[in-house]
Amino acid sequence: MLYRKLIRPWFFKMDAETAHHTVFHRVKQFQQSEAFLQLARQLLSVTDQGLEVRTSGLVFPNPVGLAAGFDKNAELIPALAAAGFGFVEIGSITAQSSVGNPRPRLFRLPADQALINRMGLNNEGADAILQRLEDTPRTIPLGVNIAKTPGVHKDTQSSVKDYVHSFRLAVHTADYITLNISCPNTGDGKSFEHPPFFKQLLEGVLPFRVPSVPVFVKFSADTSDDNLDELLGIAEAAHIDGYVAVNTSTCRSGLLTSEQLLQNIGGGGLSGKPLHNTALNRVSFIRRRIAAEKTLISVGGISCGEDAKQRLAQGADLVQLYTALIYEGPRLPGRINQYLLDN
Repeated sequence: MLYRKLIRPWFFKMDAETAHHTVFHRVKQFQQSEAFLQLARQLLSVTDQGLEVRTSGLVFPNPVGLAAGFDKNAELIPALAAAGFGFVEIGSITAQSSVGNPRPRLFRLPADQALINRMGLNNEGADAILQRLEDTPRTIPLGVNIAKTPGVHKDTQSSVKDYVHSFRLAVHTADYITLNISCPNTGDGKSFEHPPFFKQLLEGVLPFRVPSVPVFVKFSADTSDDNLDELLGIAEAAHIDGYVAVNTSTCRSGLLTSEQLLQNIGGGGLSGKPLHNTALNRVSFIRRRIAAEKTLISVGGISCGEDAKQRLAQGADLVQLYTALIYEGPRLPGRINQYLLDN
């Protein structure tokens, strides 16, 4: 309640990216204090053995994770663990560093409790980020989300090499790796959802996998049933360990936000509550087509405990949040975990 009444209105006076950086840099400073981390654990974290999830050879203290896109450069892992997340996925990282798209590139849609972003995969690059991870202590599983450097490669072969560079570094530091083939906020970010290209990507990357680091694939919210079915068939034949669904969407139908505002904002990936039904549908769709032991992470439109419970009931092993934190505040992971314990 304090967040919604006092803190959120103050942040919402800033543009969305400025607010993000303000919070980010303050937390980055504070997490250097063990007293701060201990206070965060006491106020935010819910711990109970009944929340533990074991999947793909990993042990997650609870099923609520932070989705890729928030901590792109792996700078807040101690604070995020103290806040009660059961795992964190950093990135997307790319082989080369990227400044992303020009600002403004992140927009709130308060009427829909949603965001539109066209950040453009801004990150420091795989070498710098994964070196940082080697020096970062962690107490929860850490996923590394890998994408293709935007605007650099013009053919499939060089694009695959871009993924391979990041992948070969990540296997030494990640607890799991997510191949992001579905980022809609770069001009060339969705090419690997074309089945022949996806097959080439897996053939290029997977020879460098190691048995102790499971490999997941992240799918778009906008992939058709037929396309998704074909992609799943290719991934299953390659013995992919699990899936993350869904990424952001380019669809704008059914939003409460005015058409004029949407036109003013322009392109980008939609996230938040409007993705709830699509993401829930995808959990059921994918689970029916994969073995029970394969990991399935549901992301998109989860903003309360009931949302998370629905995803788990439909076959997800784990869930991820991002946009809902902007609207609900840092107590959300703990509230969801408490709801799962009580229900």
